[in-house]
Amino acid sequence: MKNYLFHLQLFLFRFLLLIFLFSLSRGIFYLFNADYFGTLPTKEFFNIFFYGIRFDISALYYFNLPFIILSLIPGNFKNNQGYQRTLHSLFTMINALLLAVNFIDTKFFDFEHKRLTADIFNPVWLGEDFITLLPAFIKDYWYLLLLWFVFVYLLYRLYPKVSIKKTGIFPLTLRQVAYQSLLFILLMGIGLLGGRGGLQLKPLRVIHAAKYTTAKNIPLVLNTPFTIMKSIGAESFEVNRYFDTHTLDSIYSPIQSYSSRPKELNPNIVIIILESFSKEYVGYYNNYKGYTPFLDSLCRESLVFTRAYANGKRSIEALPSIIGGLPALTDNPYITSSFSSNKINTIPSLLNELGYQSAFFHGGKNGTMGFDQFANIAEFDHYFGMNEYPNPSDFDGNWGIYDEEYLCYVKDQLDHFPQPFFTTMFTLTSHHPYQIPSKYKTKFPKGNLNIHESIGYTDYALKKFFQQAQHSSWYQNTLFIITADHTAQSEYDYYNNQAGNYAIPMLLFHPKDTLFRGNRGYITQQTDIFPTIMEYCGYPNPFVAFGKSMLSDTTHRVTVNYMNGIYQLIAKNYLLQFDGKKSIAFYHLQEDPLLDSNIIHTSDRYLEYEKKLKAIIQSYQERLTENNLTVQN
Repeated sequence: MKNYLFHLQLFLFRFLLLIFLFSLSRGIFYLFNADYFGTLPTKEFFNIFFYGIRFDISALYYFNLPFIILSLIPGNFKNNQGYQRTLHSLFTMINALLLAVNFIDTKFFDFEHKRLTADIFNPVWLGEDFITLLPAFIKDYWYLLLLWFVFVYLLYRLYPKVSIKKTGIFPLTLRQVAYQSLLFILLMGIGLLGGRGGLQLKPLRVIHAAKYTTAKNIPLVLNTPFTIMKSIGAESFEVNRYFDTHTLDSIYSPIQSYSSRPKELNPNIVIIILESFSKEYVGYYNNYKGYTPFLDSLCRESLVFTRAYANGKRSIEALPSIIGGLPALTDNPYITSSFSSNKINTIPSLLNELGYQSAFFHGGKNGTMGFDQFANIAEFDHYFGMNEYPNPSDFDGNWGIYDEEYLCYVKDQLDHFPQPFFTTMFTLTSHHPYQIPSKYKTKFPKGNLNIHESIGYTDYALKKFFQQAQHSSWYQNTLFIITADHTAQSEYDYYNNQAGNYAIPMLLFHPKDTLFRGNRGYITQQTDIFPTIMEYCGYPNPFVAFGKSMLSDTTHRVTVNYMNGIYQLIAKNYLLQFDGKKSIAFYHLQEDPLLDSNIIHTSDRYLEYEKKLKAIIQSYQERLTENNLTVQN
């Protein structure tokens, strides 16, 4: 029995080593993202690290289960030197991989502001996108690779080993086998409790982290192996049914209908989605110069929405929101989920009924981020990727064709399109690694963030596109809608909080139609683009979209987001955060723009916003799971 207890003691020391290294990696995660999290109060800092261990134990238990079983299984064969070497190798390999995803996320978090999930194993990510990103990440963030090597070295060197001379190998009596077996079952039961996170009704989930800190700091409590583990199969969610059908429809319905608007000539529609263009970078929206002189000048001739928000934090989430009116309210992106085969209403599918030809343009490699798949789902007539581009010498060496050359190519293609047409073009140069053509290395301000120079370049490419397009026959009858897919790096406090983190530019420009002039201060979101186009083009039939037209429906407007298990709604001057069961935070945006004062316990006004958010969540989940995202005749 002493020998078994000795191995148990060894195992505990080894597991404590893992907890120590995971806690240390959490500290590194915080240091590298301190600009986002800000300075934490001492009490909250220690709470995060203390309760984070609960999530570390859960991930470490499940991923190390083979090692745990082999370490605690009854029998003195564990004293064998070869057996112990096998255990040591298994321990090092498993946990080196777990630490690797933690370190990858240490910098990747800067782009999405959430921990990685299981969708990184989707073929869309593990294909050319992953191969494209990996060399650039290693080159730019080599110091994280070095830190990971240091951790793996510590993992290997500090591993407590067995002294074979001390323990020896000897047969067990039947009584010893029985005792060890009972102890093994007891220990595995205790381990299972650690893995599920305790005795609570449901196993530990991402959302439980909200109990220990604010929504913004949830990623600090978590670890990446845990979020990956918990998001496997996450699309098989249980639908939240807060209301009966009649009550639900009376609170919120995504069915949109706009009266037909006769036009002398059907307008062309061009949506321009700017990669990673945070509102923070656009001087027109801020009290500083910014990095977009052309966009600033265009804003002065456009209908500008000053409170526009993205529905998600990734490009792969933006397309369903913009083109299909579907917010990103699930852990897995719609494009890569099993629901992507659902029948949905989209801008190209409905405009096709009005005689429009449609095309999607993206200068990236065909297959990048699943854009070509979604273009097919959305019923675009044509998809133009890097494969269709005629001059390979304009390849940027990473993602695809530089924006200047590609946008000029798009203009040339549009010159040959029959009118009316609907097109979407998606820029790419302002994506990591933010590489611009060498001929422009001194032309644009470098700013304080890596992305700033590439923002200036894409703004310049946009200027070239409009300069050339204004001479085309289709230009005067075209509505241009310019927005961003999501936000990116930030240097200002407001744009690092849970409101500013989704703030994007949104402007509608038409060379002739004076309807599109001035500023609008009401809330808009990406899902509003679809209904806006349907109203402007005079689409006569009802359709499903989780947004509202920006042209006439100007009251009761909201924006919704979902991240780290927390749903968020912004309406009027308030921001509500909801964990699926209860509201956890409520802020007054005008009085508290940095979200420092949670007033949920001092005001019951949040209840009306909670009701609306619940209805949106339920409607979306029901329609998604029941394949009911179109209007049934």
